[in-house]
Order: sequence, then C-alpha cells, then structure tokens
Amino acid sequence: MKSFPIQVLLLAFLSEIVAGTFTPTAPGPNYTVNAGSPCVIEWVSDPSWTNLTITLMSGNNYQMVPVTTVASGLDGSDASLSPYKWTAPKVTPYSAIYFFQFTNGDDTANSTWTTRFTIASPSGQSTPPANSTQPNGGAIPWGVGTLASNSGSTTTTSPSSQTSSSSSTRMRTMFKTPITTTRVATPTLSVPSTQTTQSTTTTSALAFQSSASHSGNKNSANFLKMQAFGAWTILAWFLVSSGLYC
Repeated sequence: MKSFPIQVLLLAFLSEIVAGTFTPTAPGPNYTVNAGSPCVIEWVSDPSWTNLTITLMSGNNYQMVPVTTVASGLDGSDASLSPYKWTAPKVTPYSAIYFFQFTNGDDTANSTWTTRFTIASPSGQSTPPANSTQPNGGAIPWGVGTLASNSGSTTTTSPSSQTSSSSSTRMRTMFKTPITTTRVATPTLSVPSTQTTQSTTTTSALAFQSSASHSGNKNSANFLKMQAFGAWTILAWFLVSSGLYC
C-alpha cells in the first residue's frame, strides 16, 4: 500500500481551511475611489456564506458606525460574484476613514472587514482623518462619516399647514392685502363703577328731595300769606259795611 507524503496531506488540510473561510481582499490600504466612480470589492468565497450583506462603515475599531448598505442577500459561496463593483457615494467628509463590513445572515459575531480606504470628492479631493490613533492607542487613523444627502436637516410641512398657507396666499392675492405681523389691540370696554353710579344717584335724589322740600316750604308760606290777606280783606269789608270802621 502506497502512503501519501505528510506534506501532501498537510497541504490538502490547509487548502480546505482556506477554502472554507470568507476573506475580504479588496479594497486594500492606500486605495482611493472618487465619489460617483466604481469601487471594486473582492473576497475569497465560503460555501457556508450564502446570505452575504456588505455594509459601508466608518468609526473606530470599537465603535463602528454604518454609513449605508452596499448589498444584501448575495450568495457569498459563489466565487463568480467577486470582484463586485459598486458606485461610491458622496459622503461627508471625504477622507480615508471608510471600510466594508461583510456579514453572513444574522451572524454579526463573525463579521469580517476590509482595511480602511479613501472616498474622495468627484474631483479627487480629500482631507486627513479626524483622529490619528484608535481609542487603545493603535496608530490607525479613523473618523465618522455619513452620506452627503444626510448631512443637512430636512423640514417636513404637514398637509394642513400647506393647505392653510396656500389658502392664505390665495386670499392675500385676491384682496391684495399685505402680510402683516402687527398685533391688533383688543378693544377694551369701560364699565362704570357701580359704587360711583350709586353715589351719583343718591346725591341726585338728595338734591331733588332738598329742592322739592324747599319749594314745598316756600309754597306753604305763600299760601298762608294769601289766606291771611284774604281774611283781613273780608274783615275790613265787614267792618266798613257795618259802620264799625270809618
């Protein structure tokens, strides 16, 4: 019986291990791709990686930050898919802080990564990474990046606000009234004081009563005077007629 040399068996064993390990190979160090240009991604396939997801990442080695999903549901066991071409997006900042993460299904514990590479502007401009060392002191520059479309704020206007604004604009156009933000003062009604009214009423009543009383007293005096005058007149006429007064 012929025996195989130990070297042949060892080579076959190592080949089996290599063939069964998913290994990213590109992009590598010093790789630069301009936004809008094809980025070449390569890997060594693995028969068990049948649900491959590729994610563009940033951040440090301990706090990795997803930027965007490159592809999902790929058959990582199909060697013909590598190299895989993907159009590099516009990002903020343009720097050597980006890398790819490869995950098989939900097995994030066994994810693997490329080295960091540069995404430059469409014209090829880029800036140095914000950080020169990792949190543990390792001399690996890094930074946090985002898609350029996510770098600005977005304001959402509710339909009701849009309708109200549109209606208001149409009304201003129809009546040609300028837009004003001046606050209109609310009319104030002055209500007379009850106490003042009562006091005025009481004073008027007293004045009227005093006037009436004074007028009544004056009329009574005149009436008495007239009665006295009439009595004297009758008495004088009686005396003259009787011859008692001559």
